[in-house]
This record gives sequence, C-alpha cells and structure tokens, in this order.
Amino acid sequence: MPSDDSNDRVITTTHLIKGEDLNHHQTLYAGRCVEWCVQMAYIAAENCFNHPRPIVFMSIRSLSMRSPAYLGEIVQLTGRVDYIGESTIGVRVDARRLQPKDDQKAVATGTFLFCTVDENGKAISHGLPALRPRSATAEARWKKAEESVEPSLS
Repeated sequence: MPSDDSNDRVITTTHLIKGEDLNHHQTLYAGRCVEWCVQMAYIAAENCFNHPRPIVFMSIRSLSMRSPAYLGEIVQLTGRVDYIGESTIGVRVDARRLQPKDDQKAVATGTFLFCTVDENGKAISHGLPALRPRSATAEARWKKAEESVEPSLS
C-alpha cells in the first residue's frame, strides 16, 4: 500500500569524505558522488511505499558537479521525490557540504528515474497518487524521460 505522507518523499543522509573517495586532484571523485546520489535516489523512491516494492533504475536524467569537496568534509545528500507517473518515480538529489554552516556550497545536483516492475521486468503501475512537478517545463522533461527509456532488471 502506498504511503500518503509527503514527508516520506524526502530522505537525508551524510557521508564523511575519506581517502578512498578522492580522485587524483585530491577532491571528491565524481564517480563516488554519482554512486552516493544514485543510492540516495533509490532510497527516496523506495521510501514512497510502506513495504519494499520491485523498482529498478531507469536513468540519470541530469547530474552536475557544482563545487569540489575535500578529505574530511561531510557531504549531506537529500533525496526528494519530484515526480510520480503511473509506473515511474523521479527523484532529485542535492549534495552539499555541511560546513562551514554559513556557506554550505552545493557539491552536486541530479535527477534520477526509477520504475516499478513485475517479475519479468515489465513496467507495472505502482498505485501511488500522481505527483506533478511545479512547472510545466519540469513536467515535460519527466514525461520525455519516461518515454526515452525502457525499464531493465539490471
């Protein structure tokens, strides 16, 4: 059964940047940041339900690295469900440095699309109430995203 509480559509976590998270410039490796963002987006999408549902990743609709993050800094990731179609769930993820408190710069922003599937990997309705983006432009972008990819069990 779907959860109707809109507060369930926002999830936050933090990561401490460690040595293994750095690239050759000694800043947060974009690949690690993508991993964290996709994981956050999945958790936010799955959290729309009262019980686990079979959802699969469809696509990264956008991802922008905004500013570098360094060893020892703490990055906060917030996943917010931004769009709900018939079988799809679109999530926006924002990653920011937690310190300094007066200048919490964005590290990355991205949008990710997931789909509920049956045991054969075919898209099925998830039964969630529709959630439309605040602008017609954003809604058109999510609709185009739904049309451009097929769900996969990978």
